[in-house]
Parts: sequence; C-alpha cells; structure tokens
Amino acid sequence: MTSLSLSSASNNDGANNESSHYIYTTLDDDADCTTTFTSSRNLQHVLHTIEHAAYAASKIALATSGQIAIQSTKANLRDLVTESDVRCQQVIKEIILKEFPNDLFLGEEDVDLSSANGGSSGASRAALEAVLERGARSTSRSTKEEEERLVFIVDPIDGTTNFQAGLPIYAMSIGVVALPPSSPSSSSSSSPEVVAGVIYNPALGEMTSAVRGRGCYLNNRRIKPPSQQEDNDQNHHHLPPRTSILNQSLINVGFPVSKESTLRASSKAVTALATKVRGLRMVACASQAMAWVAQSKFSAYFSWDLNGWDVAAGIVIVEESGGLVSKMMIVEDDGDESSSRAGVDTRDMIITCPCERKGEEGLLRDELVEVLLENDCLEY
Repeated sequence: MTSLSLSSASNNDGANNESSHYIYTTLDDDADCTTTFTSSRNLQHVLHTIEHAAYAASKIALATSGQIAIQSTKANLRDLVTESDVRCQQVIKEIILKEFPNDLFLGEEDVDLSSANGGSSGASRAALEAVLERGARSTSRSTKEEEERLVFIVDPIDGTTNFQAGLPIYAMSIGVVALPPSSPSSSSSSSPEVVAGVIYNPALGEMTSAVRGRGCYLNNRRIKPPSQQEDNDQNHHHLPPRTSILNQSLINVGFPVSKESTLRASSKAVTALATKVRGLRMVACASQAMAWVAQSKFSAYFSWDLNGWDVAAGIVIVEESGGLVSKMMIVEDDGDESSSRAGVDTRDMIITCPCERKGEEGLLRDELVEVLLENDCLEY
C-alpha cells in the first residue's frame, strides 16, 4: 500500500472551497414525526453546521482512503488511527466551534483509550461523563437560564479499518446532545437528549440526518416509517401483527475490537443466529450500520461496548425514522418502552428498524434478546 501524506489534501479543509453538489437538509415544519421535542436552540442552523463540517472533512477522507498508513493504535492492534482521523476531527471541530463557541466538543481522537483504569471502555465512559458534567455545570451558571447547552460528540472517521483498507464503508458521525437548562423550574430527572445528528458516507454519497421532532432524512428526502408510507397502507399496514419476524430479518452484528471478551460474544451470536435469520452482515462501522437500519436496509444491528461517539448521531437518526434504540437487556412486558430505551451513555445496544405493521413494535428486538440470552451472549 502506498502511503499518502495529508499535505496534498489539507488545502481542502475550509468552507470557501465547498462543492456545489453538496446537499443540505431542509427540515419539514409540518413533518409527521415519531417524536415530539422543543428546543431553545435553532436546530436547523445546528444541522446545517454539522452537515457542512462532515462535508469538509470528507474531502480529506476521499483523498486518502486506501492510501494512508496507520499512524498508531488505541485499545489494541485492531483499533487503528490514521493521520486522516486526526485531521478530519480538527476540521470538524474548527467549523463547529466557530459557529458555537460557547458549546462543548467531544471527539474520539481527543481521548486516550489506552491509559485509563478500565481500559478503553473506562476511558471513553469517563470522557463522556466529564464533558456532560462540564456542560451541565456551565448551563447552571449561564445567565441565559432557558437556553440549552449543546455537546457535539464526534467520530471523525467511524470505520477506520475499512477506511484505511480502501473499503467504502466508513462515515463521519456527528451527534448533538442538548443539556437541559438548570433553573428552579427544571426537573431534576431531566437527562441529556440527542437532538440532532448526521452520518455521512462520502464514498457512497449518503448524508443521513435527523433533528429530534423534525424527522429523518437521506440526502434531504424524508425517510418515513413503512407504516406511514402509502404503498404500505395498501399492502401490510392493516394486516395483523406477526408473532415472529426474526427469520425474515437481515441483521448486522457488531465486531467490537476493544476486548477479547466482546469478540467472543460476537462470535457466539453469529453462531446462534446463523440458521435463524434471513442473513447476517458485519460491516464494522457502527454509525453506518445505524444509518442503514434507519433506512430499513438492515432489519437490526446490535453490538457490545459501544462508545458515545459511535452512537450519538445514530440514536436520533434511528428514532426519528421510527426505529428503536434499545438496551441489550431483558425487556419486561409492562408496556413501558422507556425503560428499555438506550441513551448516549449506553454501551450495549440493539437497534431495530421501523416496523412494517402496527403492533410489531419491539418484536424483533425481543426475539434477538431471547436468542442472545439463551446462548450466553449478553455477558462479556
């Protein structure tokens, strides 16, 4: 493999040289969304900024994919870093903080995953907790008590191993968490919410975007849940819910390289599911897998020991598409989906696409959990 220096690509970082073919998302004001949310921030502006940041970083990625050497490793020899990862994050950070200088930024390449107690999992968990706590403190001191503080959580190149090998399965992933304003009227139980996200695969030209309460979009086209699509209304929507859909599902299985134990859990899951599903895939890029779940290309994706930057953007994208982002756990049949809902700090997740028929919400997730539990895949 010929190594390529970034000196030839670095002049493509800025906004002034932006190509006219880039597509920006215009949010629907009257979208029939699956969630409701109100914010004190201009989330259309937030979305355009993070889309622009992803586009700017993609110029470096496209110029160097498959041609750049490994710069270092993180958790182990399977966890790669290239010069492009670092430079893409610099570009993204500069663009975001220029627009939002009073908000916070957490990028994967800022975190030393090899030095903290608890290994890479401990380091990433501590970094996420620290930035959220810092944002909460600054929000409580703000004179603008009704304005949320934003935290931009970034993986500049998710799927670095694919990227370094020249495979077109990698993405810029930028999620935006809103920290609730602290005031006497604020509920102490309020928790951080992912309010906007983009996952951009420049090799495929796919910009998947979402804003909480405003819908999910692929290249500025709304992604509607199958149950809301007109052709589905005539074919599936009014049919009774099925009792099993696992054998009709295309599942992406995570390949978490941080620990030997997570790789063993993944291997056991593949063996357990191989004869029970329509097909298994392992794309080794969490954000891309979540974008494809939102687009209903994958029926589901699950993985262990995920980091906040792996999933922040994908959480809002999947949920706004009508899918579920759930903890990898037993879900009690009490009708309360909120108890199983995953957040940006959840490390083991099952993500499922929008259901085709009413009454099937959570069915595929529960079937997957049952198989994983029976085959000892939940613990690692």
